[in-house]
Amino acid sequence: MKMMKMVMSAAVVAVSVVGCGGQSSAGVPELQSAEQHLGANGELYGSDTLKGAISNAITASGAFILYEGKGSGVGEGCVRTGSTGFCGPKQQALAPMSRDFKTPCQTGEKSNVIALDAVNVFVKATNALGNITTAQAKKLFCGDANGVQGTTYPTGCLSTWGDLNGNPSDTRPLKIYRRDDLSGTTDTFKTLVGCQTAVTDKYAFCSNVLEVKDETSTYSPTCSNTDSATTCIGKLTAADGNAIGYAGDSGIYPPPPATALNKKATVNGIASNETNIRKILETPVPSDVYPLSRKLFLNENASATHPRDPEEDILYAWIYGSGKTQFENILKAQGFIACDPSGPLKCKGTLNDGRGAGTCK
Repeated sequence: MKMMKMVMSAAVVAVSVVGCGGQSSAGVPELQSAEQHLGANGELYGSDTLKGAISNAITASGAFILYEGKGSGVGEGCVRTGSTGFCGPKQQALAPMSRDFKTPCQTGEKSNVIALDAVNVFVKATNALGNITTAQAKKLFCGDANGVQGTTYPTGCLSTWGDLNGNPSDTRPLKIYRRDDLSGTTDTFKTLVGCQTAVTDKYAFCSNVLEVKDETSTYSPTCSNTDSATTCIGKLTAADGNAIGYAGDSGIYPPPPATALNKKATVNGIASNETNIRKILETPVPSDVYPLSRKLFLNENASATHPRDPEEDILYAWIYGSGKTQFENILKAQGFIACDPSGPLKCKGTLNDGRGAGTCK
């Protein structure tokens, strides 16, 4: 008996194929085989930033997987000790992540770099803000937070655009949006601008900073309940001249080739473009690198005690085999940056395909 999972529209239907001409029963929960590690409906959790790219890669590879996103912290938990409300321990062997594994590395873990990205500060395209310093970004989102995990919100927070741009007559109220605490983007942003770095410490942020979660209707009608948090922040900043928020590059809205209604501010006067982001790969990293540059990962644990699910194997083999060029094209179509334009997935590591190019080898 071979177990298969099929996604139809918004519903997930389990189909059990029994021999030649066997009967299939839709709507009946699939029994889990001894080698099954994903969720009952083939759920795979990980980076929300990578949701569009990984979903498209799954379709192209032919794997029967339902990519849920929810955040890099959730994906890492599903590979390690579990993530409450989403998955049990070692439910996954793969985790798409917008940051590296947290150290210490565990047996069998490998940090696989697949592309480059930037955390961007987005505003409406017509907003006069052209540049923000990392010090201003810290003040805007985290006030006077001093790097120690807190129990109360920080002081020194900003409430008007005049507070940010130094013009006391500019009394427009700031509407500040952020990704949630399970997000690798949040982790990266807090670390790079100097906010408190505890992943689940909401008190790193000012009390007027609004949290945007994956697939939430909190910000309806601007965002739909099927939007990723990244897409929602893109829509919010595109629609409101008082809005400002951080997200990955795919927060541009609407996505290319349409003309975007929001824009990325430069940070410390450095633009978020391919040239400046690729400098993160140089040794040593030069001072004119875009300050909020980052690497994107398809992390794994492929130890003998933590084998990949058969459907994960299909996706993995496609990404690092016949689908390598197509996968890189999918990533670039989502606005991410190839590590090296001379060939797909040239992100260093032992085989120069990004595998083992991060913390865990």
